[in-house]
Amino acid sequence: MTWTQPLATSDPRVSPRLSRASFLFGQLLQFVSRSENKYNRMNSNKRVRIISGSPMGSLARSSLDASKLLTEKHEEMDPESELSKGLSLIPYSLVRAFYCECRRPVLFTPTILAKTLVQKLLNSGGSMEFTICKSDIVTRDGFLKKQKTETIIYSREKNPNTFECIVPANIEAVAAKNKHCLLDGGISCLRDLIYPIVLFIRVSEKNTKRFRKLLPPPEKEEEFLGVCLLKEKELEALPCLYATVEA
Repeated sequence: MTWTQPLATSDPRVSPRLSRASFLFGQLLQFVSRSENKYNRMNSNKRVRIISGSPMGSLARSSLDASKLLTEKHEEMDPESELSKGLSLIPYSLVRAFYCECRRPVLFTPTILAKTLVQKLLNSGGSMEFTICKSDIVTRDGFLKKQKTETIIYSREKNPNTFECIVPANIEAVAAKNKHCLLDGGISCLRDLIYPIVLFIRVSEKNTKRFRKLLPPPEKEEEFLGVCLLKEKELEALPCLYATVEA
């Protein structure tokens, strides 16, 4: 067994092993992202996630320095490569696995389809495993107090003096019954670490007609498609892997 002495400095440029690993990892990403990749059927490019590092902290700064060197090398090799443009590549970053012991909440996106899909799911044969999350109805003053003392996962104004809001306790109450909590909030709920199962319905020009009956009355197909495309871009920004299930 060979032992290596850790370097005293955090500058990745003095570590050939780190620089080499960064370069090889970048090469792997470039290979996966090419459209002519013969392994397209594996959809490998959708299983790679690049996360931009925060400029705060020595680890992030050193990682960004490493990514700068990596980007320069890519530009020398392939000026047309999209991968070499605007990357903040962190070759080594700490991740932590999370195993949820209870049934997780379920989130639908695009949100415009959520209410209809929730009702269809509740009317299906497996409805015993799901239930709608009951929200708290509070006054404006009560809502302002909740904002200061609790984490509000989702909220909306019902009328000028009444608010509907969901807090972690509402979701925990459903999980205690060993059921999945159905939410109709947006994917911004993920910032509160409720670890939901996100079900994204991909909408395109080809299948828009299939969703006509699910749209609210004033909604137009063109506007609906535009909203769905924006939601898909939001999904791409999530710092997690995902899988696609074809209907």
